[in-house]
Amino acid sequence: MDPTLHTIIAVGSLFGAYHLGKFLTHRSLFDEIASKMLDKLENDGFIAVKKDKDGEKDLIPISEVIAKATRDAFNTK
Repeated sequence: MDPTLHTIIAVGSLFGAYHLGKFLTHRSLFDEIASKMLDKLENDGFIAVKKDKDGEKDLIPISEVIAKATRDAFNTK
């Protein structure tokens, strides 16, 4: 194999790998998996979320959940 052919194969492989990586990041399953996992945790009661006016979900810090539960426990007489 002469150096020119080797260079063409190497550059072609790098070009193909670059475009394959670019294609796979656009079709990444990570966002879908993370979204489904957070929805399941929310439905099972392991995390607390609130929806904003745009419909996006924000996680509620555990300190707020505990403070609200404590307030509610003392205010229900």
